[in-house]
Parts: sequence; C-alpha cells; structure tokens
Amino acid sequence: MSTKDEGGAPVPSGKPPNRGYDERPIPDTLLAIFLGVLATVLVLGYLFLNKLVAISQEDDCILGHRANCAAPQSPSAR
Repeated sequence: MSTKDEGGAPVPSGKPPNRGYDERPIPDTLLAIFLGVLATVLVLGYLFLNKLVAISQEDDCILGHRANCAAPQSPSAR
C-alpha cells in the first residue's frame, strides 16, 4: 500500500530503497582463502629468492677461484 501526496507522487517510506548494496561482492570465506594463498605465495617467493641469492654468491666465489667458499659452519654444542 503506497500513499501519495497532493501532487500524486509516491511518498517515500522511512526505509531506503534496496539497490543491491547490502550484499558483499566477494564472500568473506573466499576473501580469507585468497589472502591466505597470497601470504603463502609471498613467503615461499621470499625464501626461494634468498636461496637463489645464496647459490649465486657461492657460484661467484667458485668462479673467482677463491678458497673456502663453503658456508660458515657454526660449532655444534656437545
């Protein structure tokens, strides 16, 4: 039941019209999964990059004919 004013136009109710903005475009669970995968990929990428840098430094040492190119070993506690 809609009421009209003197000019014949509908009187707005106290509730705003539903324009579809109430629903989120991406569900919360999907967003959480995406952020978890993104964080995992970033951490694994960082670790992979560090490994490549270490290999490159070792190769540079070997190609430079330097002695003692091995990674430093820390003494084990007995």
